[in-house]
Amino acid sequence: MTFARPELLWLAFVLPLIAAAAVWAIAARRTRALRVLGEVPLVKRLLVGTAREPTPLAALRLAVAAAALGFAAAGPRWGLEEVEASGSSRTLVVAVDVSRSMLATDLEPDRLEAARLMVRRILAALPGDRVGLVAFAGNGYVLSPPTVDHGALALYVDALAPDIMSQGGSSLAAAIRQAAALARGDEQALSGPRAVVVLTDGEAHEERAAVLEEADRARAAGVVLHIVGVGTTEGARIPVRRAPDGSPIRYLRGPDGEIVVSRLDESLLSDVAASTGGRYVRLGEAGASRALVDALRSVAADGTASERQVRPRERYAWFVALALVLIAADAWTQRTPPLDRRRRTRPT
Repeated sequence: MTFARPELLWLAFVLPLIAAAAVWAIAARRTRALRVLGEVPLVKRLLVGTAREPTPLAALRLAVAAAALGFAAAGPRWGLEEVEASGSSRTLVVAVDVSRSMLATDLEPDRLEAARLMVRRILAALPGDRVGLVAFAGNGYVLSPPTVDHGALALYVDALAPDIMSQGGSSLAAAIRQAAALARGDEQALSGPRAVVVLTDGEAHEERAAVLEEADRARAAGVVLHIVGVGTTEGARIPVRRAPDGSPIRYLRGPDGEIVVSRLDESLLSDVAASTGGRYVRLGEAGASRALVDALRSVAADGTASERQVRPRERYAWFVALALVLIAADAWTQRTPPLDRRRRTRPT
C-alpha cells in the first residue's frame, strides 16, 4: 500500500482519539446533568425514550470511523490501473550534446553533468508536458519520443555519456535536423509551434552555413530553437583518462600533439536561436534556468497529447464507505424508540 498524501497519515491516529474523547465528554456531561436532577439511576428510569447514553461500543465505532476517514485523507493506493492520459500540453524536444568536448571541466563537475542538471530542471518545471530526448555527437539519435513519463526520461538523462554514441565528433546541424523532425511528429495530429532545446558547447565540426541552413528549415517547419550554451569562452582541456579518485591525468591532444582546449562558441549559438525566434542562454549565468523555462512556457499548449499510462489505483473510497457505515450504525442504535413503544416499556 502506498499513499498519495503520506503527510496526512497522522490524521488516522489523531482523529480516533478526538472522537473517543468527544464521546467520553458527552457521557460525563450527561452524568453531571443527571446528578443535578437527583439520583442517577432513578432519573435514568424516568427518562426512558429520550436520547440514549453513549456506550463504550459507540465510542469504538466512532473511533474506527474517524481512523478510516484519516486513512482516506492520506489517499491509500494499491494495485495498478491503465488509464488514457490526455489534455492540454506542450510538445518539447531536448537535444543534448554528448561529444567528448562536453567532458571539459570549465563547469563543475563538467559540462555534461551541468547539462544533465539543466534537463532535470526543465522536466521538473514542465511536469505535464510531452518531452522527447535526442542525444548527439557526430550524428543525432532519438532516445525517447515525446512523452509525459518524465520518470523514464530521467533514466535516459542519467545515462548520457560520450560512449553511448557510435560516431564521434559534434554535428550541430544533424542534431537540429533530428530534433526538429521529432518535435513536429505527425503533421496532421499536431498543430501549432513546437520547441526544441539544444544544450551544447557549440563546437560544431561543419561549416557555419550548414548549421544556419538547418535552423532556417526548422523555422520554416514551425520549430523554435532555444539554445543553451554549455561551457565558457575561456575554455578548458578535455580529459580522456582519469585517476581512481576522478581527477584527470591525461588530456585530449590534437594532430599536432598539442593539448586541445575546448571553448564555447556563443556567436554561432546565439545566431541559431535568433534565426528561429528562440532564446539563447549561457548555462551557469544567473537567471538562465528561469529565462529558459519562461520561454518554453510561452509556447501555446494543445489538447492532442494522449497516451496510456499505468498508475496505482486509488482506494480511499473503501475507507470513506466504512466510515459512513459505522456512523450510520451508531445513529441507528442511538435512535429514539416510537412513542407507543416507549409507553409499553416505561416502568410502573
